[in-house]
Amino acid sequence: MKSFYLAIIVLLLPSISNATLITPTTVTATGSYNHSSGLINDGFIPNESTHWQNAVNVWWEGTIPTFTLDLGNIYNVDDVLVSVDNNDSYAVTWSNNLSTWSHLFTINVGHGEIGGGMDTMSTDNTHAEFAGPDFSSVQARYLRIQATGGDNRYSLGEFQAFGSIVSSVPEPSTLAVFGLGFIGLVTRRFKK
Repeated sequence: MKSFYLAIIVLLLPSISNATLITPTTVTATGSYNHSSGLINDGFIPNESTHWQNAVNVWWEGTIPTFTLDLGNIYNVDDVLVSVDNNDSYAVTWSNNLSTWSHLFTINVGHGEIGGGMDTMSTDNTHAEFAGPDFSSVQARYLRIQATGGDNRYSLGEFQAFGSIVSSVPEPSTLAVFGLGFIGLVTRRFKK
């Protein structure tokens, strides 16, 4: 019986994972904005309270621009970290096909702890910059952020996702271990 439980534990191990930084394959944008859209996922998080209109941020006017991370595969997205101008509102959405988008969370005007300028916010409740909201994990390939309101001057310094890749087919090593455990269980039953 021990071998049966061991096989089940080994089978479940690949699904237990820690959320890690997901490196997108591409970053795309629509609308008019200043600077390269690649700045929003370059790993550089602007200092808190820095001016919204600077060389390390992408900034724009109006709510038309959107910024999309293509994660390259479908991931379990567990958390998101953003650096935005905190006197504005932003919506973060997700998709698997670029045509149907679902709401993930909203950043409201004044959300966060900074009185003015750039503010870093995380949805990870163990992160020093946790500002909520904490959302349930979603399986997504694309993440998008778009301004929804405020003073009509918007800025995005960083947009990162954390999670683990979704594996639809068990790894061969997992199947082999499960098979050995099952064979051990069956063999043991026949010996009795």
